[in-house]
Amino acid sequence: MQGRLINRFVCVLRRLDAVATAAVTGGGFDDTWRTTKPVADGTQFGTSTRREMDALRIPCQLDRLLWGQKTLKPSGVETMEDILIILKWSDLVAAGLISSAGLPEIQQGDRIEAIETRAGAVDETFQNPPGMYVHDLERAGHGLASFGTPKTNLLILHCGTGKVS
Repeated sequence: MQGRLINRFVCVLRRLDAVATAAVTGGGFDDTWRTTKPVADGTQFGTSTRREMDALRIPCQLDRLLWGQKTLKPSGVETMEDILIILKWSDLVAAGLISSAGLPEIQQGDRIEAIETRAGAVDETFQNPPGMYVHDLERAGHGLASFGTPKTNLLILHCGTGKVS
């Protein structure tokens, strides 16, 4: 039994194009930290060498329990920007985001551009920088009655502000 998403939205995802990023003249990835490095352009911060693939729209469910919670930090009370995005495995297969080895093609460092309603209206956008990035992935939902071989039904993306490459 596959189940379904509750309170569905659409996640607009931009995957990091590592090949195009590595090919940027004068930039690409930092050899030590393996993060994208800026190219000097006369400004204080430079131009990003990060290259992304075309936007993908994937049905999702959001865990808004974490959205906008206040946390006490040494510098004062701050709003958490972390969210959980829950994707259905069958939607990932349909989008071509599961490899032949059965692994998700979504990786740490992929960027969440926006959350849209099912009708296509923008519900939330994430200003870049700082950006909303995938920090961790977790397989979950091994079926409501998984007798025999468990089958993954869900992929949970742990997302937060700030780049992870």
